[in-house]
Amino acid sequence: MDYKDKVEKRYKKISNYIRKTPLIYSNYFSNKFNSNIYLKFENIQYTGAFKIRGALSKIISLSREERKKTLITASGGNHGLGVCYAAKKFGMKAVVYLPKSTPKMKIEKIKSLGGETIMYGEAWDEANIKAMQIADKKSRVYIHAFSDEDVMLGQASVAYEILKEKKDIDAIICSIGGGGLISGVSRYAKSFNPKIKIFGVETRGADAMFRSINAKRLITLDAITSIAESLGAKRVTELSFNYVKQYVDKLFVVPDSKAINVLIEILDKEKQLVEPASSCSLAACKNIKDIKGKNVAVVICGGNFPLKKLKNYI
Repeated sequence: MDYKDKVEKRYKKISNYIRKTPLIYSNYFSNKFNSNIYLKFENIQYTGAFKIRGALSKIISLSREERKKTLITASGGNHGLGVCYAAKKFGMKAVVYLPKSTPKMKIEKIKSLGGETIMYGEAWDEANIKAMQIADKKSRVYIHAFSDEDVMLGQASVAYEILKEKKDIDAIICSIGGGGLISGVSRYAKSFNPKIKIFGVETRGADAMFRSINAKRLITLDAITSIAESLGAKRVTELSFNYVKQYVDKLFVVPDSKAINVLIEILDKEKQLVEPASSCSLAACKNIKDIKGKNVAVVICGGNFPLKKLKNYI
């Protein structure tokens, strides 16, 4: 079975638990970037981000015995929300390790879904190491935030929905944290039409993939210094690194200031509150020459951004 068929088969299994999010033509951003810009609003997905797709895909892949166990994961917030949402749907318990920098809003949302939260480390990577250790020690089912084939299958359903709705898309742009979303999206899109261009975007200070691809080896960041905390993996994995190297056409890095400016524009023009981890993808359009006059889908991957924090930038 090729990847396209695998994604479509998995989509049928998760589709009853997710929201088919809209793909909306943006007149404002189309004019601004001299392209036909279509926004895939995953910020209005259940839990406020695309992450539930991968979490559901992973849980569906588990055996009957594994589903009796407690799930454990590490997250910057959105993946933890996705795992807890999916766990609740299947009557499972979930424990989420979170870095100490996780916004209070995301912590409260995870708890509201029945998840147990444990704060650990200064970045996602540290929380993840601890989660893996505890999962092994207590025989729990560990779900990686991005470096997992079943998780990627679920994330690929974003591209499935885009291309089912609009088959003549020329390019897809999405942000990169650990690379799970863009790995699934790029593999599906290229299997649908090899001519589709895939562009990945990170914010400066959360650009582990960009630096790794340029160095042709995995690079570990000293710290995450970007406001886009949900892109906060100091190091990607061999799995996502290799998929990006094979299927993604080019990577871009934008400063936080540009991501925030576009975040405010999206709020003003599209009436949607999104995260800097989402708006950075749209901010990069200014620098992508290959999209001029083309049909471009931009994945707005999440909207869990506190209004209180937004006040600091307006």
